[in-house]
Amino acid sequence: MKRNELVRIAIASVIAAGSLSGCSTYHSIVNYIQADNASVCPDAAILASTSSLPAFDPTKGIDPSNLIYSVAMTNVKTRCDFDKKTNRADANLEVFFQATRPPGGDEASYRVPYFVAVTTSGEIKDKQMHWLELGFDRGATTAVAQDDVESIEIKAEKTTRIYEYHLVVGFQLTKSQIDYNAKMGQYEP
Repeated sequence: MKRNELVRIAIASVIAAGSLSGCSTYHSIVNYIQADNASVCPDAAILASTSSLPAFDPTKGIDPSNLIYSVAMTNVKTRCDFDKKTNRADANLEVFFQATRPPGGDEASYRVPYFVAVTTSGEIKDKQMHWLELGFDRGATTAVAQDDVESIEIKAEKTTRIYEYHLVVGFQLTKSQIDYNAKMGQYEP
């Protein structure tokens, strides 16, 4: 927790301790402070056109019968610490994945590329590449995974506020994977 947030919680504790309402007032004040911080933080979303990654046998063509596995982003959660003095945020993400493959496979693991982009006003301000370590147990047709992305620093420009920034996640796809997703109706345009 950053010093700023600790001070705010300490003040809330002192106010709550002195109130006649007791415990419910303390929780109301803490919830108010947390909600206030959340309202200034950037939101996070999965880019629909890059939310699914089909992985094909590289020795064969791009065809559903050659699919080794596919993985989809299912959810993204964010939290941040906001410094009002410097108009900066330090954001963290939790990205959730679900993968499928044909039945009968051996134990297997894959490295899957995905990105986190910081955007505002339709412009990409920063883009980071990350790798998901994905594993299937022997005979398993599904796998779930979660990846934590720590410390995405956002410094707002003088004319913008932190809440005007957005964190966008998606898979780093090849042109043929994008075309395949569009052809197979993997996402809504």
